[in-house]
Amino acid sequence: MKPKPPLKEIVIDQLVPGMFVVEMDLPWYRTPFLFHKRLIKDAETVRLMKQHGIRTVTIDTSKGVDLPVQADRRPPSAPDDRSVDSPEGSAGKQAHAGATGPVEARARQLYAEAQQTMERIFADLEQGVPPPPAATKTVVSNILAHLLDDRTGLLTQLALAKIKQFDRSLAGHGLDTCILSLIVGVECGLREESLAPLGAGALLHDAGYVRLPRNLVRRRWDCTESERALLEQHSTLGLAMLADQSDLQEEVKRIVTEHHERSDGSGFPGKLAGEAISQAARIVGVVDLYDGMVSRRSGRPAMLPHDAIRQLFLAGERGQFEKSLVEIVIRSIGVYPVGSLVRLNTGEQAVVVGVNPEQRLKPRVKITGGPQGESYTDPLDVDLATQAQDRSVRSVLRVLDPGQERVNIAMYLDDPPSQAA
Repeated sequence: MKPKPPLKEIVIDQLVPGMFVVEMDLPWYRTPFLFHKRLIKDAETVRLMKQHGIRTVTIDTSKGVDLPVQADRRPPSAPDDRSVDSPEGSAGKQAHAGATGPVEARARQLYAEAQQTMERIFADLEQGVPPPPAATKTVVSNILAHLLDDRTGLLTQLALAKIKQFDRSLAGHGLDTCILSLIVGVECGLREESLAPLGAGALLHDAGYVRLPRNLVRRRWDCTESERALLEQHSTLGLAMLADQSDLQEEVKRIVTEHHERSDGSGFPGKLAGEAISQAARIVGVVDLYDGMVSRRSGRPAMLPHDAIRQLFLAGERGQFEKSLVEIVIRSIGVYPVGSLVRLNTGEQAVVVGVNPEQRLKPRVKITGGPQGESYTDPLDVDLATQAQDRSVRSVLRVLDPGQERVNIAMYLDDPPSQAA
C-alpha cells in the first residue's frame, strides 16, 4: 500500500486544533495572518479563519494531526520558528507602543539631529571627504536605542518628512532607509553586531549619486535609457568612494554595491541572485524601493503607502525579492502604514497613527471625521486591535487619497493623542 501524501486539502469545517496548515484559499492580505504556515492551537483561530471567508486549507499531516482526529492523539508542540513562520516575533513586544508625550518629543529630536548629521556627511561626500565611521555609528546607535522603547515615534517622523518635504535629499532618503532597515533587521532576528553595519550601509547606500550630475539624480525616476545606464553606476561609484576606508566594515561596502541586486538575478551591477546577495543588502534593497515609491520626486508624485506595500508584495510574487523578506517588511511597516488615510466600516474617516504588527489589519487610528463628511473638532484615538467587545467594532474598509479628500495628514500626526476609545 502506498503511503498517504503528507499534504491534504480539507474544508474549513474539518480543521481542528493540532493540525498544521501550510496554505489557505485566500491571499495573505485578505486574511488576519501574515504567514499561512501555522500550527492551529485553538478553536478561536479556526473561528477567525471562517469569519474572514477561508473555505479550504491544505494541511501537512507530517507536522500535525490528520483526519480523522483521534481523541487520544495529542497535538505536537508548536515549533519555535516565530522569526520565520509566525507573526509573534519581536514586533509583538511593541505592538501597542505609541509616540506620546516625552517619547514623541525624543523621537522628534533624534530624527532632527540624525538628519543634520546626515546632511553634513553628504556635504562632505560631495567634496570627496569620506564619512568618519564614528559619525554613522552614532546615528545608528541612537536609532537602535530608541527603537527598543518606541517604534511608532520614528515611523511618524518618517511619514511627516514624506508629507512636508518635496524631492527628499539623498541624506534624508538614507536616514529613512536606515530607520526602516533597522526595524526590519530586528524583525529578522539580527544581532547587534549585524544591525550596526546594516544601519551604516543603509545610511550610505546611495552615496555614489554625489558623483553624478545633480539634475540627473533629481529626475532619476524620469530619464532616458542612456541616462538610466549612467545612474546605475552609482553603486560602483559609491564603493569606490568607500573602498579605502579600512575601518569601515565589509558588510557596509556590500550594501552600497549590492542594494540594487535582485533575488531573480535581474538587478545590477553584478546580476547577482539569491543568497549571493548579502542579507543586509537584500533588506536595504526592499526598503529602498518602498521609500522611493512613497517619496515625492521631480517628475513623479508619491505613491500612497498602501499602494507601495502592494507593489512590494507583487515584486515578491515575481521573484525579485524573497517572499519571506517582503512579508517581514510589510509586517514591520504595516499593511496600513503610519500616515495612511482610511475609511472605516462605520463610514468614519481616520488617519493611521500606529501599527500593530501582530494584527496588521488593525492599526491605531485617529478618527478625524464622521460618516456624513463632518470633521471632528476633537479627533478620537482608537486602537482597532484592542476595542472593547461590548461596543460597535470598527475596522478599515478602504484606503483614501489625502489629496482627493483634501486632508492635511501632517496636522494629525503632529498632534498629541486625544481622548481614547
